[in-house]
Amino acid sequence: MNTAARPPRRTLLASLAAILAFGGRVQAQAVLQPWPGSPVAPPLELRTLDGQPFKLADLRGKVVLINFWATWCEPCIEEMPSLQRLRNQLDAAPFEVIAVNYQEGEPRIRAFLEKVPIGFPIVRDTDGAVASAWKARIFPTTFVVDSDQRIRYTLVGSLDWGAPEIEHRIRALLPPYRRRVYF
Repeated sequence: MNTAARPPRRTLLASLAAILAFGGRVQAQAVLQPWPGSPVAPPLELRTLDGQPFKLADLRGKVVLINFWATWCEPCIEEMPSLQRLRNQLDAAPFEVIAVNYQEGEPRIRAFLEKVPIGFPIVRDTDGAVASAWKARIFPTTFVVDSDQRIRYTLVGSLDWGAPEIEHRIRALLPPYRRRVYF
């Protein structure tokens, strides 16, 4: 038996201890990646929590961050406040965040929003068809769509969306706009 290829027992025990210390989940640092697929964004037509129709096509001219999430997803929950920070940082810009909830009922989503208030639209993917069309199989999964509705970036996993380098990458996609000036 070749034992040289196996890690020492101490290493295995230390790895197991680390996994248990982090609640059984190990997550590598997520990175915003250039989108490798077709740049054309799939259709996204859903309803908001209030039952109003929502179409991604209506946001042409804005950069849109589309986040697929669920209330049972811990990284999704942790990420929501940073999505709100990014939205606040780009308040005057032609930019929007859309949270696409995956197959959950309205009462559950509203209960979540009482604990984690956010000010960007939430739409419901009640049957999972939109997540399937966008190939969002792991939550959270996020896409950044430019003002011409081309997918530019993707991310599988959570991220601090309020980080300066992320804001800089989003700002680089923005069409020209008039910034608010406060005196």
